[in-house]
Amino acid sequence: MKMTNTVALANTKYHKGKNLLSGIAIILTSVLVFLITSIGLGVVNVQNAAVNKVYPTWHAMYRNVSEENMEKIGQHDAIGNYGLRQDVGEAALSADDYILISYLDTEAQKLTKQKFVSGHAPKRANDAVLSRNALKKLGYPKAKIGDTISIPLQFFEKDSLGMQQERSFRLTGISPDGVGKTDRKIFSMLISKDFMQEVIPKDQRSYRMMVRLTEEASTSTAAIKEKVKEIGKNFDVIEDNIVENSDYLFANYIDPAFYSGMAIIIAVILVAGALTIYSIYYVSLINKVQDFGKLAALGATKRQTRQIILRENLIVAGISIPIGLLIGIATVKFVFFQLMSTIENEVATIKVMREVLEKGEVSLVLPWIVGMTIGVTLLTVILASLKPMRQASKIMPIEAMRYTGQTQSKKKQRKGFIDLNLQRLARANLSRNKKRTFITIFSLGMIGILFVVISTVFSCTNPKQIARDTIAEDYRISIKSVSNDKMRPEREWTAIQQNNPLNDEMIDRIKSIKGVEKVDTFQSITGETPDLKEIGSDDPMGLSVGGISKEQMDLIEKDIKKGSATYDELDSGDKVIATGYFIANYPEIKIGDKLTFKFFDGDRSFEKEMTIIAGGNFSESVSNYDNFLMSNEALKKMSKNNLTYYVNIKAAKGQAKAIQPAIENLVAENELFNLESYEEILAQWEGSMQMMTGAGYAIMLVLAIVGIMNLINTTIDSILSRKKELGVMQALGMSNRQMKRMLQTEGLVYAGGILLMGVGIGSILGYLVYVYAESNALMQIKVYQYPLIQVLLMILLVVIVQLILTYATTTIVNKETVIKRIQASE
Repeated sequence: MKMTNTVALANTKYHKGKNLLSGIAIILTSVLVFLITSIGLGVVNVQNAAVNKVYPTWHAMYRNVSEENMEKIGQHDAIGNYGLRQDVGEAALSADDYILISYLDTEAQKLTKQKFVSGHAPKRANDAVLSRNALKKLGYPKAKIGDTISIPLQFFEKDSLGMQQERSFRLTGISPDGVGKTDRKIFSMLISKDFMQEVIPKDQRSYRMMVRLTEEASTSTAAIKEKVKEIGKNFDVIEDNIVENSDYLFANYIDPAFYSGMAIIIAVILVAGALTIYSIYYVSLINKVQDFGKLAALGATKRQTRQIILRENLIVAGISIPIGLLIGIATVKFVFFQLMSTIENEVATIKVMREVLEKGEVSLVLPWIVGMTIGVTLLTVILASLKPMRQASKIMPIEAMRYTGQTQSKKKQRKGFIDLNLQRLARANLSRNKKRTFITIFSLGMIGILFVVISTVFSCTNPKQIARDTIAEDYRISIKSVSNDKMRPEREWTAIQQNNPLNDEMIDRIKSIKGVEKVDTFQSITGETPDLKEIGSDDPMGLSVGGISKEQMDLIEKDIKKGSATYDELDSGDKVIATGYFIANYPEIKIGDKLTFKFFDGDRSFEKEMTIIAGGNFSESVSNYDNFLMSNEALKKMSKNNLTYYVNIKAAKGQAKAIQPAIENLVAENELFNLESYEEILAQWEGSMQMMTGAGYAIMLVLAIVGIMNLINTTIDSILSRKKELGVMQALGMSNRQMKRMLQTEGLVYAGGILLMGVGIGSILGYLVYVYAESNALMQIKVYQYPLIQVLLMILLVVIVQLILTYATTTIVNKETVIKRIQASE
């Protein structure tokens, strides 16, 4: 035992160069394993901690639940507890800002984490709770608990928002100021149960019912989602009225889909890393077999030989793994903080995530990840040692001393050439080391495949494409209409149509702005379908038909799932395409069916029979959430009024920012206008994508470094192990330039094999991942976009690294004289 340890330690010191390469590879593997799991789970754990601070704790919410159904749902065996919210009205503060007036019972206040800066919840009929900002808007900036405040409000009636009334309330509490996500501010006002029952008749109550399932039913996110849908279906709650608290569920319950997906990703990355370290270690240990042959000749047993090899490798691992862990621990904190600091999205959850990190409430270094990293790395080292251990113990000492790792041909005669050239010499060397060549190309090819697949996912999850699916051009000005508001009948779309501010004069003014290239107008008309009923109601189904331009037809055809349509058919005036909401909620209506549409056109209405010729799920930039689509021109012909609901504004190249002030000035002239910007929507999506792409490419960078180490090790070992052979060739007349060209040819074979696997197989797998994501609506992936830039960079990197390596190693070799190289022992 003492002898094997002594020899193993001596070998470790003697083979410093090769053990250094192996040690670096082990360090990088440790860093890789640690970073993958720590960054992945760190993002999840920090986000979950933030969610648990910010989000409500209900599992699901049922909307539009009647008093009768509410009591039935509450008695279901799977319902643990539930809270009720009833909205009773609104108090308008301005054209965009209003106060939503609601009743929340005690359980709903707990489930929504209702807090009070001071005071308490409403108890008597005229009690109320508001935020300090809402009080300022109402003209009571210094209001105190117990003060009486007057609020002009409108109550929700059966099908409309009622006339404005002045009501007085006693302030019993101050709620925290909310964080607005948009320019539009919605404040909340909490009122008592007595007041709710006074103003909302029992038969008109439509609760939002927040439920938590029992522990027995809450085994996983999938189980919770399935159960709440089942309960809703049993009590006539349509699927569109079931809201799952997805972020909270993910943060607190096992999500089989997420963890299985994460396990697959980690497994693929670990296999790629393990193969790479195996390749590095395998190639490094091949030439040590000669030394073990000498030990066998001196009397070492097979078992002792195997023990020496294993212990030498474990000594290197024992030094390298702690270094790798220290680097990983320092790196994971740096990478994580850098990722969080670069995210520009300032939503509440991101702010809380930063607070959680700064206060150290979530540890990024978990003991089990440290243990797993040690275990995986040690297992890789042991697996990499098996081949040399077996080889050294099997062959005779004299054969071991001559061993080079080259494949022995089974043929009795080896094919030769009368005329030799550099390509034939390079091919001969590669064929003699087939196993080494295959292992190197395969392990690095796996990294290339993974890189191309991940890059494909990131390319398809394109913020620019997602933003473009929301808004077709640089700017969109739309009409802010309001339905069924008795105080503001002029905000009804049918009323606006008769004096639409988006008229020809306004369009001309937009076109006249310097830098505006194109302005497209789009029509929309509302109505109802007497043939169908609104889901969960006896009322006719409400409808809206939007117009599309001829230029948009390509986008429409691409997303049609049922039937087919041409622009000429949509321009006929009696044919429409159904959009996603209609297809999902009225499956009984088939392509080719005819329905009677009752259109509301200004102060008149008319009926027309329409044929549904196709259906599909279309982006917001095309459908604008209308139920049906037809041509713009056909809509114009149907109406006596101006149906222009929004306009798309395209700026000349490089002029998008320059025209924004002029467009904003036009929008400010009329409170009915709403302005949206492509750049603002893009910025929101880019902010939300930064963490994911940053973490993904950070992991790929570590993998790439490990791969380059493999390439370095293989190239150096291939050249240094043939110093004698190369010296003989040069003694026979091969020039330095010819030797470099021959070795570069060998290197390019490695590069070609790596790229063939990475680009070829990676591109195919990347496309299959896209098809799966697109068909299952994952990560907003809709359009396939090949990661051309990333692939070109990978090709360039592999070729350049290989050429630099060959040049550097041959330069080092040529520093020795030919005689010294011929006399070399290796």
